[in-house]
Amino acid sequence: MPYETPPWTQVIAHRGNSGRLPENTPTAINDAIDLGVDMVEIDIRLTKDGVPILMHHDRVDETTSGTGLVTDLTWDELETLDAGSWRGPQFAGEPVQALDEVLNLTRGRVALNLDVQVPEATKPTVIAAIEAGVSASVVISGCAAKCVRTVRDMTGDIATLFNLDELLAGIDPAEAHTMAHHSIDIAVELGAIAINIPHPLVDNSLVDQAREVGIGVWTFVVDDETRFVEMMDMGVASITTNWPERMLPLANGGSSRPWLTQS
Repeated sequence: MPYETPPWTQVIAHRGNSGRLPENTPTAINDAIDLGVDMVEIDIRLTKDGVPILMHHDRVDETTSGTGLVTDLTWDELETLDAGSWRGPQFAGEPVQALDEVLNLTRGRVALNLDVQVPEATKPTVIAAIEAGVSASVVISGCAAKCVRTVRDMTGDIATLFNLDELLAGIDPAEAHTMAHHSIDIAVELGAIAINIPHPLVDNSLVDQAREVGIGVWTFVVDDETRFVEMMDMGVASITTNWPERMLPLANGGSSRPWLTQS
């Protein structure tokens, strides 16, 4: 069975507890789990030799001691890099993580949002999730239509989110809200469980439209407490944040969530 979204607004830790810890590392992931998040989002890219690893940027310079494109480096080269010191000397020695390592680290502890940063990472990510036996506790995001179809053709046991990046690229910003509404129809046609959308494009009418056709609205990245509560009150399915320690008390504090009682 694919992942089932719970009947409350999920709190998703963006790249782990990345507001104060080095992103996409065991320390950030474990800390987010200890905080009690519903899900952890991690970024997936492929090494030169095809190993899926955790890395948001296309170059390792941003968050490691190395330099160059991820696709120009082998896993043997990448696993020697320091992925923590850029956030402070106290994090020195944090390793770059292979996806299979993180699937083993989190199995049975937290659900994962596997955000594929490049289309070619989709198939290896699906294979890794299946081999790790975690299909029911992961979703795959970062997906345009082709990515959703790829996952669907490989397995019916892994849920996907439909991202709007391709739809929004190059359009007049004034048309973005219209495109967001249109994306709901595309997501339904593709079989995605939700649209995954920047929070400025989310409003009550979008959430209501999605609910009417049986899919969710997942939104990112919300670090403002007032906006977080607004998103909850609209009834979004999931909110991704860099600061789960700030947002979890709001989620647990009983903001009005009337959609939970709707039949």
